[in-house]
Amino acid sequence: FGGVVPGIARDAHVSAIDGVVAEALERSGLTMEEVDAVAATVGPGLEICLRVGCEKAVGLATEYNKPFVGVHHLEAHILMARMPISSNKNDENEEKRASELDFPFLVLLVSGGHCMLLKCLGVGKYSVIGGTLDDSLGEAYDKSARLLGLSLSNGGGPAMEALAKEGDPKSIKLPVPMAQRKDCDFSFAGLKNAFRMAVKSLRAERGLADEEPLARADRADLAASFQHVAVRHLEQRLARAMDR
Repeated sequence: FGGVVPGIARDAHVSAIDGVVAEALERSGLTMEEVDAVAATVGPGLEICLRVGCEKAVGLATEYNKPFVGVHHLEAHILMARMPISSNKNDENEEKRASELDFPFLVLLVSGGHCMLLKCLGVGKYSVIGGTLDDSLGEAYDKSARLLGLSLSNGGGPAMEALAKEGDPKSIKLPVPMAQRKDCDFSFAGLKNAFRMAVKSLRAERGLADEEPLARADRADLAASFQHVAVRHLEQRLARAMDR
């Protein structure tokens, strides 16, 4: 489909939700009676998909007389850094390791729709250091994967990363975004455009017709070069934030 179809995504959530809950309980070794609270993502995200999880969570909370906790999607990503690594409840060292990440700490939050640098001061307390001025990294990966004719069934990022392993990351010259700017913001629109022009130029150099695909080696070099520059951009902004 070239992207997420809301109705199909909702139906997939509906078909999976009961199994996900059952597996979570099985892997934790708990029953619903032993659970302290029931949580679900309330946003940001696709509303009709979020509703599936919320309705299931509220139903369980009501049935078992447990508190319901609405969770902010991005905050959950941030605070995962403070959670135990495994589910071994008897590992005291594991709990200690999790608690060693004290507030405040620096966060690089990168997803399909977001790219931010934040200072986490505590639960619900954040200071934004930098953000994207245009596109997110996930969107840039998806658009670039589509230009190379890669499958987006599991996302453009995994497809580009897998192909990049076969290529030379310095074979195609692409500009590192905002290299001269001294702030901590991100930008991927220019990189997307430079990548599109690189694909077009290489296709012309190879004398390919519109429907002819580039050779796998060429696509691997393009993917590796894109990923190298995109990650370099993240590294530069993160290093700048750490110096502040």
